[in-house]
Amino acid sequence: MKTSASVNALLALAALALVAPLLSGCSPVTYKTVCPTLVPYSITQQTQLAEELVAAPDAPMLHQVVRDYAGLRDQVRACQAKGK
Repeated sequence: MKTSASVNALLALAALALVAPLLSGCSPVTYKTVCPTLVPYSITQQTQLAEELVAAPDAPMLHQVVRDYAGLRDQVRACQAKGK
């Protein structure tokens, strides 16, 4: 019976020796950050927006939303710069 047990142990070690390289050969998971795409605005459009904001000083919510959007655009630019 000892021979059977040692043969089984030897077969188990041989199987482990064959499987271990297959398991260790897996490449690590890599993640890629995908940044949103910015909508480009022409100088004319930017000038028109600035004029409309100056013309509407009594619209604080509009001004807040535009500031928030500008901040988001800055974050997207930073994300895109890291990806280069």
